Amino acid sequence: MKKKFKSRNNGYKAHLNMQKKFFLSFMLLLACVFAVGALLDPQSAAGCMTGFGGVSFAAMMAIGNVEDVSDKYTFGSNITYQVYLVTVSQLDKAQRFPKPNANREVSTLPMADGQYMMYFEAHDFPTYIGTAEKGDITTSGTNTFSIIMGGIRDKLLTYAEEHTGDKFIILFKEIESDQWEILGSDERPVILKSFEAKNDKDGRYVTYTFERVSVNQYNHYVGVIITAPAAVHTKDSTELKFISGQNLYSIPEGSSGGYIIEKVSGLTASDEGRIVTLNGTGSSNPATISDNTTFILKDGVNWTAKAGSSISFRILDKTTLVEVPNSRVQTA
Repeated sequence: MKKKFKSRNNGYKAHLNMQKKFFLSFMLLLACVFAVGALLDPQSAAGCMTGFGGVSFAAMMAIGNVEDVSDKYTFGSNITYQVYLVTVSQLDKAQRFPKPNANREVSTLPMADGQYMMYFEAHDFPTYIGTAEKGDITTSGTNTFSIIMGGIRDKLLTYAEEHTGDKFIILFKEIESDQWEILGSDERPVILKSFEAKNDKDGRYVTYTFERVSVNQYNHYVGVIITAPAAVHTKDSTELKFISGQNLYSIPEGSSGGYIIEKVSGLTASDEGRIVTLNGTGSSNPATISDNTTFILKDGVNWTAKAGSSISFRILDKTTLVEVPNSRVQTA
């Protein structure tokens, strides 16, 4: 009997030892996987160390609770028909492309001299799809934006032929909203990936499909929709004259020693809330805007209209403009 019990006890110990070895081998394998992941993708190392989810506790706390919404926010066909397509070649490369702030807001795009934004009015609601997928090493994502243009028109066919493969920034908004959204940037634009021209008994239309490889989604565009080339400010004038419907102004070089723009004209009550952008083009004698009762500048810091510099203002009333946060670009 003792011999039988001793045999069972030895078998139980051997079983425990085998489980222990298996557990240690498994943990060693996991450690190797995390180590390799950290070497191949250092940015995700922190996420790996916080757990298998890949999302840090700090990031989750910053997002906070996410509640459900009513059907008002979930119904389809919510993007307006009008879409602005800006090619990267239209941007002023001398100016910094605006980066999104903590609220996902992007200020005015730096358009090159003579360039402005042109819209496409779709025949049906545009479609946006953003996807992301975790791979073996890292996460990959894709943004897709499609618009259907009615008819088989020369403009549409020529645009498809000339711009397939081109790089774009896309501006769009939702129905009954004043908030424009922006998809793409100068370094990671959206590509006109493909087009489909259809002409048969079922319909006549051209579909443009834009795509970029990115996990980043669209941001809020708080800048100016530039629908005309910049208006040129009068050289050496201390008064900035605004034009109805014109939101972009070029500030030229002064005659000598520069000059200070200290007052405005041409604004009415209907302009309140409008955003205007000033682009500097000066060199040795640039204009300056100082903090005063007309121009309310962030921290009271002056802005100098040197080439490559820009600043946006929100019109508070017909005599007061307030600098838009994160809109300032100041070159040396």
